[in-house]
Parts: sequence; C-alpha cells; structure tokens
Amino acid sequence: MNPRPSAAQKERNRNIRSIRELGRRRWHTRSGYSTRSLVENTVFRYKTIIGRSMRSRTFDGQRVEVQLASKILNTMALLGMPDSYRVE
Repeated sequence: MNPRPSAAQKERNRNIRSIRELGRRRWHTRSGYSTRSLVENTVFRYKTIIGRSMRSRTFDGQRVEVQLASKILNTMALLGMPDSYRVE
C-alpha cells in the first residue's frame, strides 16, 4: 500500500514537471524562485552583519534602525563591487 503524497510532495512533483517542460531558466523566471532566493540571501546577510534582534523599542525607532542598517549594507555592497567596462 502506498500512502497518499503530502502537499509538499505534490508541490515538489509539480515543480519538477514544470522544470522539465519549461527548462530551468524559464521556470526560475515564471515561478519567482530567483526573487525569493535573492530576498532570502539579503535577509541572511542583514542578520549576519547587523544582528538578529532590534535595539529600538518603538516602531518608529525600529523603522529608522532598519533604514540605517540597509544603507550600511548597500554602501558595503557598492564598495565591494568591481568596476566593469565593455571591451571592444
């Protein structure tokens, strides 16, 4: 007797079928997988560099804290980016 597949297994199977039909690149674009991956990576970087907890107690203070932390991360990323030039 085979148990019924769980919702996660059905989702996985649906994704595998879509990848086979569309190809991995088109599946990434259509499913939004790439965007989710970028967001998850950004949150991981934020928590690793800035910390896991907020220091401000009020919502307005937390909003400012997140804006400052984001500015810091964006500046760090900008400084680490190489300058690219097209070679003809």
